[in-house]
Amino acid sequence: MKLRHLTTSALALILIAGCDDDGGTGLDPDDIAGTWTATSMLFTEVAAPNDEVDLVVDEGAVLTLGLAADGTYTFTFVLAPENEDEAGTYTTTSTTITITPMGEAAETFGLVRDEDVMTLTDTDTFDFNDDGTETAATLVITLTRP
Repeated sequence: MKLRHLTTSALALILIAGCDDDGGTGLDPDDIAGTWTATSMLFTEVAAPNDEVDLVVDEGAVLTLGLAADGTYTFTFVLAPENEDEAGTYTTTSTTITITPMGEAAETFGLVRDEDVMTLTDTDTFDFNDDGTETAATLVITLTRP
């Protein structure tokens, strides 16, 4: 699995979680500004739902998302020996977040947020057998903000 693809998906999911539940047209970036840290990054294989890998809990990955009130973000993903840093911009509606990494295409995701806990869910792919073959998966990332 390419770490870049994983990082972009993870970031997108994180940003998705910034949604409010008032049905409005957008979420104020001030409301989600801060540093968010993943407590779980769970991939579940679509064809075999019992096959799961949690990169944070099982593999010791560290994922941090910094959301600024000006609509910019920074993202760090560390899973030894690889480190990934990313930056760009984001926009939100009441049910989606669109992230645009610098120099890359935008991605839009759905989101759920409850106070200082964000849960991001999306479809993705993952190499469950560590054999270079990625299969369809769901990705659920849970983040907290102190």
